[in-house]
Amino acid sequence: MYVAKETGTERSLCIETVLEDITGGGVIEPDDFKSDTTELDEGALVGKDANGIYHLVKTAELYEDEANTETAYKALKGHEFVVGDVIMASVITGSAAIAITAIDTTNANYDAITVGTTLGLAMSDGDILAQATATAASGAGALKYTPAGISLNSVDLSKANQGCGIMVRGTVNQSLLAYPVDTTLKAHLPLIRFI
Repeated sequence: MYVAKETGTERSLCIETVLEDITGGGVIEPDDFKSDTTELDEGALVGKDANGIYHLVKTAELYEDEANTETAYKALKGHEFVVGDVIMASVITGSAAIAITAIDTTNANYDAITVGTTLGLAMSDGDILAQATATAASGAGALKYTPAGISLNSVDLSKANQGCGIMVRGTVNQSLLAYPVDTTLKAHLPLIRFI
């Protein structure tokens, strides 16, 4: 007897080595994602709230350089930001935290994420936007969820209370992670080696 699987996709294999994970994993909050996102992928940074629920640490990578007066940031597709989310530059020093007022997805290469007022600092192609807790003046932005680990498996977001393995110590292939990270975000996970 054998089991045949008709459909499937190859795992990203971003997890190289698991040295320690959270016993029992954690429950992922499905409301953090865009309405058309059906699955949390392996290799996503997650943070825990005061109730013990894990949330996606939302990030987006800039498509091109942006001036310190910009209000429509061009970000590579594949992010989970929605209108109403508050964003900031991942490099917190000097960044304001401003709410998203619109997201234009019509360009094939990037999404234009519009905020009410500029983040107030020049940013470079490849820099990271991150979700902030609340609107804040220049230099006062704070991450909404501090990275606590990396998802070890995909999670079906159409079902409530879905658990996920969460790695807190090990090695990952950064280029294969589900969402972009930078040195600021990686600093919150000192026991994880990014190669």
